[in-house]
Amino acid sequence: MAILYFLGEEAVQNDQQQDCCLIVEVPAPDGVDNQWVQQAVENAIEEQFGKRVTLWSVNEDEAIEYLEALPDATHGALQLATGVALFYHLARIV
Repeated sequence: MAILYFLGEEAVQNDQQQDCCLIVEVPAPDGVDNQWVQQAVENAIEEQFGKRVTLWSVNEDEAIEYLEALPDATHGALQLATGVALFYHLARIV
């Protein structure tokens, strides 16, 4: 099992209508098609936030770097159509 990390290309808004950086982590079986996972995640994010967000694949170190720089991130989880959970973090852009 691998964990894939994605970073939103553009800001999304949190519940307080503040612009936030979106970081997503998804547990995925080894050997899964990363592009398929990315597309499924983009679809789930669009449903949740009402906005199509292009995602960039990043490694764990890059994702952690964003989260450590912005410790007040809010967190949430969504289910993909396959039943796999994805975890998202919204780090307010200051």
